Amino acid sequence: MNFSISEVVVILLIALLVIKPEQLPDVAFTLGRFAQTLRRMFAKVKDEMNGFIDTVEKPNERKSEQ
Repeated sequence: MNFSISEVVVILLIALLVIKPEQLPDVAFTLGRFAQTLRRMFAKVKDEMNGFIDTVEKPNERKSEQ
């Protein structure tokens, strides 16, 4: 996900309007932790799906070899 500088500036300005400047570091930290948790969850699901696909493909490969 790539953001241009102008998009980041707009997001920061909106954040300053909605959130008090004193709370901004805490909110940024919380959002960062949330993003990290989401990445881990998606990586885990991806690994599980790849493992499932591998187990399904291996029996099919054995049948085609016979």
